[in-house]
Amino acid sequence: MKELAFQFLPPSKSEQPYTVSEINEGIALILESGNTLVWVEGEISNWRPSSNGHYYFRLKDQESQIPCVMWRSSAAQLEFKPEDGMAVMAIASIRIYQKGGYYQLDVHRMLPAGKGALYAAFEQLKEKLEKEGLFDESHKKPLPATVCTLGVVTSRHGAAVRDIIKVVSSRAPQTDILLVDVAVQGEKAAGEIAAAIRDLNEYGDVDCMIVGRGGGSIEDLWAFNEEVVARAIYESRIPVISAVGHEIDFTIADFVADVRAPTPSAAAEIAVADCRERRRFFDACAERFTTDITRCISGKFDRFGDIIRRRSLRHPLKLILEAQQHNDELKGECFDLLHRFFLDRTQKLAAGASRLQSLSPLAVLSRGYSVVTKQDGTTVKKVDQVVAGENVSIRFRKGSACADIVSVENGITALNSIDSLHAGN
Repeated sequence: MKELAFQFLPPSKSEQPYTVSEINEGIALILESGNTLVWVEGEISNWRPSSNGHYYFRLKDQESQIPCVMWRSSAAQLEFKPEDGMAVMAIASIRIYQKGGYYQLDVHRMLPAGKGALYAAFEQLKEKLEKEGLFDESHKKPLPATVCTLGVVTSRHGAAVRDIIKVVSSRAPQTDILLVDVAVQGEKAAGEIAAAIRDLNEYGDVDCMIVGRGGGSIEDLWAFNEEVVARAIYESRIPVISAVGHEIDFTIADFVADVRAPTPSAAAEIAVADCRERRRFFDACAERFTTDITRCISGKFDRFGDIIRRRSLRHPLKLILEAQQHNDELKGECFDLLHRFFLDRTQKLAAGASRLQSLSPLAVLSRGYSVVTKQDGTTVKKVDQVVAGENVSIRFRKGSACADIVSVENGITALNSIDSLHAGN
């Protein structure tokens, strides 16, 4: 989504305007990115139950009002019957109802205003510890991938430990459970829980621990809202999963712990991996491996069968003899082609030599003619090409001679006596 800016200026040409849904979504992301859990006091107005068990109402004071919703799972925990005009204390989360374009409170717990002192103490401690950084995500430790020993801090008489043992034994029976029995409500509970967390850290041979108990009223869960427990969880070197009450219950321990689980059973599921799932995964891998190997080997056997059935392997000598015969045929064709080629070229050469002989100047000389050339090699074809006193060469069919021009008269050239005579064929 585009980053929202709260200066709603006209969009530039290169920027598309926001849609209404984008505005609502952006506000919801900004609001819900932090801790939106609040403690609120107000008067119920317009209490409306729905057919599916949810409740819609408003909380108001003298100045303003806020829309609220209490989902069926939370409403089932109500210990009184709300009605219009009743003053109540509520723990709620601030949410954006994007479709309607307004914010509302999702109420998790609600009690008559007479129990407000506990919630006031809860809110004050929460604000204090949050300012000190005990809730920071950067301090939270990752859970180990494999848990050999799981520490559990709870009462050995409660349902929480039975739920944890049941889940761990079904998912990872090889995991050891180290239980530290503590009181989970009453005046001594907070000190015992904090001491148990420190004892497990001192013992050291624990991969992860679950701290929690089953559900109850705010008074029953109050030990997990004590500062001493919060600081013991924060200082723990071992990753801590908080599992206090039901899904709708929130305690200070939930905010400090590395991971919050809605129930003890869910905490056990988070802590240990399901060996059955891993076994199914490895079984599936083994099955795919077996199938692929079988397919590969089968393909190799098919390929091998195709090869051994080839004619070249069944009658190799016959193939060699046929190849030799074909080679001989090719040789014979090659020799025939070469013979015809040279015969054709010989005939063409003889014809050319015959035509060349008929055009040769030597053929003319053999009939009694001679060729006169000047000193520069120019053939004398006309009388005006020579002058008296010029030296020329005369070529006969056999031999040549040099002569001087005596005179040029009426187209007849008179030659002086031949100076030299060269014999030739």
